[in-house]
Amino acid sequence: MTRRPSNSPPRPSDEPAQDNAGQSRKPPLAAGVALVASLPGVGPKRSAALAERGIETLRDLIFHLPRRYEDWRNLTDFPDVQAGVTVTLSGELGKIFERPMRHARWRRWAQALLHGPRGARIRVVWFNLPAYMRGRMPSQQRVLAHGKVTRGADGALELVQPDLHPLSEGTPPPLQPIYRLPAGVGQRLFARLVTQALAEAPVEDAIPAAIRTGLSNAEALRQVHRPQDDADPAALERGESPAHQALAFDELFAFELALCLERERAAQRAGIALDNGAITARWLKELPFALTASQSRAIAEIGADLGKPVQMNRMLMGDVGSGKTLIAFWAALRAVENGYQAVMMAPTELLAEQHHRSFQQLCGRTGVVAGLLTGKTAGGARTSLLRTLESGAMPLVFGTHALIQERVKIRRLGVGVIDEQHRFGVFDRARLKALGAEANLLMMTATPIPRSLALSLFANLEISFLDELPPGRLPIATELASEDELGRVDDIVRAELERGGQAYYVVPRIEAADDSEEDDNDEDDREEERTVAATAERLKRGPLEKFKIAAMHGRMPASDKERVMREFRDGVTSVLVSTTVVEVGIDVAAASIIVIIAAERYGLAQLHQLRGRVGRGSAASRCILVASRGADAAAMERLSVMTRFSAGADIAREDLRLRGPGDLLGARQSGALPLKFIHLIRDPRLIERARTMAEEWLRSDPNLKAADSQPARRAIARMLAHGFSLGDIG
Repeated sequence: MTRRPSNSPPRPSDEPAQDNAGQSRKPPLAAGVALVASLPGVGPKRSAALAERGIETLRDLIFHLPRRYEDWRNLTDFPDVQAGVTVTLSGELGKIFERPMRHARWRRWAQALLHGPRGARIRVVWFNLPAYMRGRMPSQQRVLAHGKVTRGADGALELVQPDLHPLSEGTPPPLQPIYRLPAGVGQRLFARLVTQALAEAPVEDAIPAAIRTGLSNAEALRQVHRPQDDADPAALERGESPAHQALAFDELFAFELALCLERERAAQRAGIALDNGAITARWLKELPFALTASQSRAIAEIGADLGKPVQMNRMLMGDVGSGKTLIAFWAALRAVENGYQAVMMAPTELLAEQHHRSFQQLCGRTGVVAGLLTGKTAGGARTSLLRTLESGAMPLVFGTHALIQERVKIRRLGVGVIDEQHRFGVFDRARLKALGAEANLLMMTATPIPRSLALSLFANLEISFLDELPPGRLPIATELASEDELGRVDDIVRAELERGGQAYYVVPRIEAADDSEEDDNDEDDREEERTVAATAERLKRGPLEKFKIAAMHGRMPASDKERVMREFRDGVTSVLVSTTVVEVGIDVAAASIIVIIAAERYGLAQLHQLRGRVGRGSAASRCILVASRGADAAAMERLSVMTRFSAGADIAREDLRLRGPGDLLGARQSGALPLKFIHLIRDPRLIERARTMAEEWLRSDPNLKAADSQPARRAIARMLAHGFSLGDIG
């Protein structure tokens, strides 16, 4: 039984602001901005701790949203208390007993009895008494106590680590926000700071009042931090409350406005016009296979861009194996036949080497010489290559980040190509463009995103889609297995290896105590078995002992990763155990099976990318998704999508249905723009609506000069305060 308790957008800079490591730095604070350090209770240590979390100003404070909420609205009667349930109890707190904990004397253990009506009582325990409560416990007072009920060592029920609210202070908020906070900053202190900031910090809306129909940002923030009595805590925690959606849509409007402005400006940028020529025409005619219809369409779209004296800024989106690299070769040859140079940058040395080798095989008859510049290129070879690039004698070069180092100069850059563009930072892309002020840029990605959504996510770019695979590619058979079937999975892999194939095992952890990842599954006892080292050792000692096994992960030096991957490519090793660092890799024709452990932890797009590591040769390939014992029904539904669909477009559509578009947009911009709320968007129609609203507003006020546009100008300025052009985002 329960009862309620009584009671003008700035022009983007060409030079990104960055620190010594080439990463974006937070822009200096504007004069007159109110700082958190000015609030009572925030000394130098707390101020520094909050600043580490990006909370320096009152605006930062109120835009730091709760991660969850405690529901204090319903009281539980003492006789109805059960183990495993979170409850709110009303009673009188007895005398508190405190002592240091054994083996951790800096931590305080405390215990008391909470007395209810008619002699009912329950033990209350704190294993690490919060600092703000030490010596200030409301003993001998009537309180509300909120916490989880467990059974103690003696079998008695006890309320563990509860929050207390003395009833002498009035009724507490019915839904209490819980924040992610640094050590030394308590929940009560932070809630008090937020209350003060909500009263003092000015909050604007990017959406002009004339077209805004929902909550204002100020009201939305009040509802998020101080929910109304009838609010749905589940919707609040999912970010699906009207207040969360209002904040996300306001930010989305400013983002789409910025993209539309950038698109207009890009259309005015002078670029190098490249006409059709004999080399590309002859090369296409002599290809030993026919282009797909979508490849022909993409070439026509890119060719039309290149023929204009306006800088091309185009994204080529296509599934794994759809033929994006061939399009890139065509664009590079188009530059060369017009007397210009071209570069193609890849995220790894092995991929750059693969592109270089593929170009020689596919384009050797053209007579176009191509160089290769990576971190391994050294000594006289490097000096000679840099000299020929600077003089214009080397028409085409493939490479890695080495292409954008200080000493690299290219005399007449006509086309720059970036493969797997999402693996590069905004500054990397800016540096590549800096090699040729008017050079045309082509970015490529295999990340599956629905066409309609991509047009909004990349509204500042032109986009070409490759939506079909070349004929003859065999689909990858995909199946689900449970963690208990791992032995059977190993047997399948062994049979594949005995037929001459190679295998990937993808695991979620580098090591058991990996603090860089959050794990919401209560399966700590299984984590050890899901690490790279443990999985490699298990396979070596058991089912795959007669095969050579290698391990790879993201913390290894780049040279070691390149060596391991090269040995796998060359067949020196048969099995590669890795984290998702293999998501973007090279073609290994003999790799015919991939096993993904704890597959429910990955998004569909990432699973699709991982699956694309196999099926690069002529043999039939398979992908086995191993689900953890704790995987819930929603996770299994998501994994079943991979067994039903093989095309990236279909995967993207289902991903959109299950997760919503906001996650895709938020992930894309991670580390690039200070976007806080867009990942909360669940309805794809909202993104299209925001883009339409932005376009309509710009038609009435193209330069954002009107008074109603000034808040939007300031919102865009905050987005661009990191000092790069939206044209570099892609």
